[in-house]
Amino acid sequence: MRQRCANDAPINAIDSLRVYDDTLAVPPCHLRASHQRAVMHVSHFTCGVLSTANSIPEYRSQMQCIRQHVKNEKFSRDRILFIAFAARITLVLYAHIHDYLFQVNFTDIDYHVFSDAATHVSKGGSPFDRKTYRYTPALAWILLPVVSFPDFGKILFCVFDIIVALLYFKIMDKDLQGRKKDERNEIENEQTKSVVIYWLANPLTAIISARGNAEAIVSAVVLLNILLLQKGHWKWAALVHGALAIQLKIYPLIYLPSVFLSLSTFGAQNHFTDRIKSLFTNWKGFVYVLITLTSFAAIVAFFYPIYGQLFLDEYLIYHIKRRDLAHNFSPYFYLLYSFEEDPFMSKIIGFGAFIPQIYFIVIFAFKHYDDLPFCWFVTTFAFVTFNKVCTSQYFVWYIVLLPLLAHKINFTKTRALTLLTAWFVTQGLWLLTAYLFEFRGYDTFFLMFLASCLFLATNTVILKQIMDYYVPIAKHKSD
Repeated sequence: MRQRCANDAPINAIDSLRVYDDTLAVPPCHLRASHQRAVMHVSHFTCGVLSTANSIPEYRSQMQCIRQHVKNEKFSRDRILFIAFAARITLVLYAHIHDYLFQVNFTDIDYHVFSDAATHVSKGGSPFDRKTYRYTPALAWILLPVVSFPDFGKILFCVFDIIVALLYFKIMDKDLQGRKKDERNEIENEQTKSVVIYWLANPLTAIISARGNAEAIVSAVVLLNILLLQKGHWKWAALVHGALAIQLKIYPLIYLPSVFLSLSTFGAQNHFTDRIKSLFTNWKGFVYVLITLTSFAAIVAFFYPIYGQLFLDEYLIYHIKRRDLAHNFSPYFYLLYSFEEDPFMSKIIGFGAFIPQIYFIVIFAFKHYDDLPFCWFVTTFAFVTFNKVCTSQYFVWYIVLLPLLAHKINFTKTRALTLLTAWFVTQGLWLLTAYLFEFRGYDTFFLMFLASCLFLATNTVILKQIMDYYVPIAKHKSD
């Protein structure tokens, strides 16, 4: 694992996290027929993602170039961004070779869904004519050039990958204000290293976009929201929050409580009654929530007359009522599968899954609203960990916030390495049971459930450790 600090100095975050992809497989015939129809999730990139990147000399040399020159603070950020973008374009081009030679494609299955949806739109149809398209219609509209230029979407996602890095730098500029020139240069260099290590030179983030996954767009919008709030443009932030962030993915709704509190005078009050009063008189917070929800509703109202009830069912209602019987990292899959024929218990389990999520959203909002990047990270981490469906794609939602709080988590090298190893090992155990189930035909379904429970426990410990070793920037001692 690559360390941020030399010698025995503490490092300030968990290193780059691997993000696994999902694939489809057919379950063994001895399982019940209803489950055979369920979509099977397992990562075929467990060992392949990094080896794929490392098998490309151009990509590997470009990544090494970034890591080598970032040590020199005179090495401009613009040049780093250019090299990072070139590396991603290399991967986009490589995808054609890989997809031709190998049975397991480099191109993400979702990219085929996006492309097919865009094709339907280009012919005057609905993107929802493509089964499993459950995204905003705006994405299919944006990707219309894919019809004549198949790589357009991948390149667009890579561009947003670089925009994410630019937004990191903009947000981090806050730490440079009021600093002396020498100190400013040192901090700026450390910031650049953080962005390079956790994002630009991370082969996983590059591969995600180059394969045709749209998570980079969502990540960029979430960071833009933070930047606007940081600069005090809270009305524009509310518009971005509703019309873009929630429109692209529903999950940014979980950030509303923390933003509401950050716009109040809650923390400045000494008495309980005054704090309660500050919540009811928080007109900025109420306006923010109103703008966010109204802008989101306006976009939905715009698309509804065009695509009808199918749009609401696939884009919105599906995610609320979703009960995934396929095996995934969440232990809920086994419970839902076990009570598949009992609608009452299925509903109890499904809605009961929201209880710990709501609890953590509220608790973290009140505890960390004064540091939104950290608050959003722990909130998202908990939300994904305790979600009734947990796939590798969801890990990106909190990984994107990691560079903004790396310097606020005072882990020693040993502690960081131990937690990271535990995260990989428990995830690997689940992947092993899933592999034996899907590709070898062994009945490891209950073992998969136990592995999911172990992964849940590991994530819970990691979250607790991150919170225990979190040091707010105001209290953080500079070296």
